[in-house]
Amino acid sequence: MILKKNIKLLGLAMLVLLQSCSEFLDSKPNKNLVILTTLDDYQQLLDAEGSTMNNYLNLGLISSDDVYFGENLLSRLSFSQQAYYLWEKETYMPDAWDAGFAGAYEKIIYANVVLDGLREYDPANELEKSRIAELEASARFFRGMGHFEVLMHFSEAYDPAREDQLGVPIRLTSDINVKVGRSTMKESFSQIISDLEIGAELLPIQSEIPTRPSQWAALAMLGRVYLMMQEYELAFEYSEKALELGGELMDFKSLDSDLPYSFEVFHPEVIFYQKHLSSRFTGNGDCFVNPDLVSLYDSTDLRREYFLLPANEEGLYNFRGNYTGDFYHFGGIAVDEVWLNMAESAARIGKEDLANDGLRYLLENRLDVNFSWGENLTGRNLLERILEERRKELVYRGLRWLDLKRLNQEEEFAMTLERKYNNQKPTLPPGDTRYTFLIPPAEINLNPMQQNVR
Repeated sequence: MILKKNIKLLGLAMLVLLQSCSEFLDSKPNKNLVILTTLDDYQQLLDAEGSTMNNYLNLGLISSDDVYFGENLLSRLSFSQQAYYLWEKETYMPDAWDAGFAGAYEKIIYANVVLDGLREYDPANELEKSRIAELEASARFFRGMGHFEVLMHFSEAYDPAREDQLGVPIRLTSDINVKVGRSTMKESFSQIISDLEIGAELLPIQSEIPTRPSQWAALAMLGRVYLMMQEYELAFEYSEKALELGGELMDFKSLDSDLPYSFEVFHPEVIFYQKHLSSRFTGNGDCFVNPDLVSLYDSTDLRREYFLLPANEEGLYNFRGNYTGDFYHFGGIAVDEVWLNMAESAARIGKEDLANDGLRYLLENRLDVNFSWGENLTGRNLLERILEERRKELVYRGLRWLDLKRLNQEEEFAMTLERKYNNQKPTLPPGDTRYTFLIPPAEINLNPMQQNVR
């Protein structure tokens, strides 16, 4: 799709991509596209929360050890969802597309439409110049988020020692007639970081509503990105900066346990709101929390009460602790994650006192006791405790899959996952190629690129 000179197109995403997400790279323009003429138009495109900009793919959640699907539910899932859950080698039917892959690039295309259009916008005054800078920073934040989501799921775990790792197609133009192959992993991260750094500099410190990006969100996101890159000094630096802008945790001792969902919409810990794409398992009574995970919460842990709900099947639990405030699973950025990012990176770079402080602050607000420990934890004991709390705190957010991929590179934290289905016991060993999702066949057909190894 060509963004012609002096023509600013809105409907690229609104009208075409919603009709056929699988063909987002090859769709032709609809002649009835709405023309963007004002800065409010560009803002409205970036505010497409319900359909595009604040969605998060659910493949990592399905494949992780956060979830346990009952057989009745599993039998009703799509071919691809069953395959992802059971870690099959082939996860798509021929010519199939994937809503998560396409949705992330739809977000990127929306952002590029805004960026391309604003380059040709003639500001009438200084106020408009300032607003253009903010809109550009917002669009680049969304573009960085979209590329990061695809990279974390459709490329292998990042290895800083390797130069040959494949990244994902990096799209920097709204002209989808331009074919883009796969960049390297390092090139992909470089572009993601560049986009987010603009947001950390030019966006409002905090947004009016958390569906919009902010400096707070950009700094927190950079902390997450650098943690996944194992750049722990930078992960610590950006996480600490984000906490300086807002680091207060909810005290679970003061929450109302009678709510159907434990948390309010846009509660104070939400830095940037995203929700997982809904599916047949979203809110389904046969979607359970992994019993192995349930066993980690002791009787003093209030997360057991606010995250878990006894299911109809004895001994099993559903999840009710969505930070969305409703049945959608949260896929955004929240203060508790930033504290854990800070604590882990601090522990890994020798700032153990700060790591202990962060961990202690989290537990003071999560346990039903006056929490304290004597001497600070050190070394491996400290890191293991942080990772255990990360496991218990960030459940059902899609982050567990990302953590499994990176931690499997460390022998002491690598683990083999196991399912039980009928008489089968499929397993997923550390570092297996199935941790890297296949690029959907429809995308390969439309835009030939190297497929991931199986």
